[in-house]
Amino acid sequence: MIGEAFAVAAALLYAFGSVAVTQDARENGGRGTAVVLSILLTTAISGLLWLFIGLPLPTPSEGLWAGIAYFCVAGLLATVIGRVFFFRAIELTGAVESSLFRRLIPIFAVVMAVIFLGERVTLSTAVAIVLVFAGVGIVILSVPENPQAAKVNTAERKDRMTGRLLGVGSAASYGGAYVTRKFGMVWLPDPLAGTFIGAIAGLVVFCALAPLNEHFRAQIRAVLRRPTRWQVLAAGAISFGQIAQFTALKFTSVTAVAIIASIEMFFAAWLAGFVLRSEPRPGPRLLAASVLALIGVTILALDRGGA
Repeated sequence: MIGEAFAVAAALLYAFGSVAVTQDARENGGRGTAVVLSILLTTAISGLLWLFIGLPLPTPSEGLWAGIAYFCVAGLLATVIGRVFFFRAIELTGAVESSLFRRLIPIFAVVMAVIFLGERVTLSTAVAIVLVFAGVGIVILSVPENPQAAKVNTAERKDRMTGRLLGVGSAASYGGAYVTRKFGMVWLPDPLAGTFIGAIAGLVVFCALAPLNEHFRAQIRAVLRRPTRWQVLAAGAISFGQIAQFTALKFTSVTAVAIIASIEMFFAAWLAGFVLRSEPRPGPRLLAASVLALIGVTILALDRGGA
């Protein structure tokens, strides 16, 4: 159950990060410029933890280099593509709506895990999937039509659609990152090393693309300015969330981690509604959906704990 506990912690941290990004966008007009800050924090935090409590690197071999290569690919998928799309989607659509599109992550991840890793979906896992996604479905189907939608201008509708597409793209990238991280763990079973290597790969890509793309240049320039408190909180939460999720993959399957990641949307809704009060408070339907998801995650954790 260690892996499942880390997966739940990761979901909570990612949820707080998404709500913090929304707060920054509303208060300071943020436009995804905390991405590089979050990568820098991930690099620093995982690097220091690896230095003091991580495992030493094994003797150089083809397996070691294979593990490093997989972690670099995972870093590109999650730290660069997934995270850039994630930050911008939140700013364009809000924490709750963007989290709905991120529910595609488990679908991508489970399908890829079955195809590439040969993972099996047991009866208990299937029940957990049904319960969690039933909760997600309740939330999606209960979202009311916005009476002001007709008044939204063309530019705002375009931004919202762009945010939705970015949310789907982020989900696909994160789903692929689950599988590549798991492959990397086969050769280098240290989540701290994997997180550090992936973050370094992300920084290299950002620096390499900065001269060619204004968006990436803006990301680099943003690091030189004093970050807002919400940017720091978002970057820190997402950095620790990535480390926790990487650790979860060491102890349990991609399928389990991906399913548990789905409860991020419930954490985000409760944090935004009751703690930060940045969005409307969740109603009874979300409460019922949260209970279903909690039961599903509990079944999954007990099943994995007894395996």
